[in-house]
Amino acid sequence: MKKILFLIIFFYIISLLETSFFIHFNFFRFSPNIILIFQILITLFEDPNKNLAIFSAVSAGFFWDIFSENPIGFSILILLSISVFLKIVLRKYVRIPILKQF
Repeated sequence: MKKILFLIIFFYIISLLETSFFIHFNFFRFSPNIILIFQILITLFEDPNKNLAIFSAVSAGFFWDIFSENPIGFSILILLSISVFLKIVLRKYVRIPILKQF
């Protein structure tokens, strides 16, 4: 429960910073999407058999939708599909031998 509450607060703060502060830092006329980067990192570094990244994708997509001009649900579907795809790939094709020992 603490992790879920932390993720909600974390993505809320990141979305506020992205829409108010990071918009002024354009690299080659491109503003990086910090929410997408953090969501992919959470999905990659989490155990493939756990589902915290799925909840994280829903909460990140919700805040991404709230602070954008896209319709509600569009970013949730994008982040959820990216997380599920990465989870499937990590579960089926990536084996980390050091995790098998524990």
